[in-house]
Formats: sequence, structure tokens, C-alpha cells
Amino acid sequence: MSLAAILFDLDGTLRHNEPEGFGMYVEYLAELGHTLTPEQRTHGERWTHYYWSVAPELQDDIEAYGPDTPEFWAKYSERQIAALNLDDPTNMLAQQVNQLFTERYKPINRVPEDVPPTLERLRQAGYTLGLVSNRLGALDTVAKDLGLSDYFHFTLSAGQAGAWKPSPKIFERALELAQCSAYRAMYVGDNFYADVEGARAAGLQPVLIDPRGLFPEAGCPVIKSIGDLLTLIPLNGR
Repeated sequence: MSLAAILFDLDGTLRHNEPEGFGMYVEYLAELGHTLTPEQRTHGERWTHYYWSVAPELQDDIEAYGPDTPEFWAKYSERQIAALNLDDPTNMLAQQVNQLFTERYKPINRVPEDVPPTLERLRQAGYTLGLVSNRLGALDTVAKDLGLSDYFHFTLSAGQAGAWKPSPKIFERALELAQCSAYRAMYVGDNFYADVEGARAAGLQPVLIDPRGLFPEAGCPVIKSIGDLLTLIPLNGR
């Protein structure tokens, strides 16, 4: 049967930090005299995706320091330096980069310009659209503030579902809200570990947004931006 529902991740997919966090981390390292090789940058960015999705280290750090505390971010910086294979036995470099982040990094929300027209085309074509995110709180206000709420038939946060991607449970709850079978649903996200592997395990068709080609092993359609979806999905004759 044909595709009926298209579900979207939020952060890194429809909403981006401007400037992007990992890119600024790399810039701060260069300012401190540590220019990364392309291999180091790729490895570090892949690790960042891993950490924020399925890493047991993330849960360990939240339990030890609490979420979004100075101690949490100090430990995160140490882990990031280790993932980049930089020599930092005393954690001095990690502390210096973390200090620059604390003092300078003030990102703003950015919705890529191709997001609204793409969502509008998909909704007009008759697809059920859902917003499904690993955030704790409800997404309705967030979607409204971003100017995206009118495009979605429903929103679902991990906190509401009681499960975090890549757990199949959050996808199963989303399918209930979409009133759709898994094989007729697509999930679009930017995190290979949470979005692609999670959607695939739940029986949905995953699509990965990967503009820098970080995950050649994705094994699913890969796009560079949301607008590219319109080349993958039928818009007529449904």
C-alpha cells in the first residue's frame, strides 16, 4: 500500500541551532591552537550523534551531574576531546573549550527556508504529518513559536510517550496518533542512531538528513535538506 504518514524529528531536522554547536566547538579548538584533520572532525561529529541518542555515557552524566548543569557540560567537553583523539591528560584543553562555550555560545533558533513550503506541499498532498521528538516537554508551544504548528496533525514528545528514540515504543505511539500502519509511514530525522535505527526497528521507512555524508552505512534514502523530500515522495495520484 502507498505511503500515508510522514513523521519528523525536530532538533537538527526542522529546527537548527544557529550557529551549529559542533562547528563552533571546532572553531574554538582552532583558536586554542588545535586544528582538526578531516578524519578527526568526522569521527567527532559521529560521536556527537551517538552521545545524544543511545550512549550510556549520556545517562551516566545526567545521573551524576543533572541535565544542563555546568558540571554536565564540563564532563561533556572532556568526552568530546577524547572522541576527537586529542591529547589532554589533565583536561586543561577541555576546560578551556568549555569556558569559551559558556562565555560565547549563544545560539538562536533557525528553521531552514525550505521547511515551511515542503511541509505545506506534503500536507496539501494528503499526507498525515507528525512531529516526534526526544524532548521531555510537550511540543505544541515549540512548534507554534517556530511557525510550524499549522502543518502538523499531531505532535509527540518522548516525555509524553514515556520512551525515547530509538525505542520502538515512541514510534508505536506516534503510529497510533497517525492512525497508520508502520509500513505506510516514513520517519525523517538527522540522527542515524536514534532516527534511522529506531524507525527501522519499529517498521517505519527511515529517511536520513545527512548533508555532510557522515553515515555512508545508513542503508536508507539520504537527503541533504528537507526540500529534497519532494523528490522522494509522490505528490499526486494518492
